[in-house]
Amino acid sequence: MQRTEPRLAVIRGLRRDDVDDATLATEAAAGDPAAAGAVWDRYSGLVRGVLRRSLGDRDVDDHVQEVFLRFFHCVGELRDPSALRCFLIGIAMRVAGTELRRRRVRRWLSFGPTEDLPERATAPLDATAREALLRLYAILDKCDPDTRLLFTARFVERLELTEVATVFGVSLATVKRRLARVSERVFGMARRDAALVSYLENAGTLEGTS
Repeated sequence: MQRTEPRLAVIRGLRRDDVDDATLATEAAAGDPAAAGAVWDRYSGLVRGVLRRSLGDRDVDDHVQEVFLRFFHCVGELRDPSALRCFLIGIAMRVAGTELRRRRVRRWLSFGPTEDLPERATAPLDATAREALLRLYAILDKCDPDTRLLFTARFVERLELTEVATVFGVSLATVKRRLARVSERVFGMARRDAALVSYLENAGTLEGTS
């Protein structure tokens, strides 16, 4: 009987850094465990950062696990394997959206406090920056989860407009229209706070709102 070469050799025969996203996604969809491990190694840090900045939760391990469980369940639906990064960010945003809705319900029922300040994957914040971000996320707490996540994707994660459209599964025109409304609302509230607007201008966040 002729022996068939296992598919996982496609990944195992190369350094993981040399394997492009399209190959990783294709082999993961084919059930290659080496590809699954490579996807985790490459993107678990990104997913964890997205969730922390979206949820303000220092303990996001369960959510990270959920993102990858969903990914391996639906990776076969990825039409463009080279869009692996955006596909994972999209799943992370949906997981975050579900959690934000749960938190909103819990706040309605318990009148509890809002979330902690999201942790950024950068150097430690000084007191002024931390206070500004606390004020910004207090504003985002007033938004519905979809609005909050759209803002986070564009102005916190700094995704390109085309990437935001891919992440949320809508057209570029729809993204531009929704972002215009989001920007008007969030930055309109932010501009009433002198300390916050100064921080956002220094960070270059307000430059992309026109």
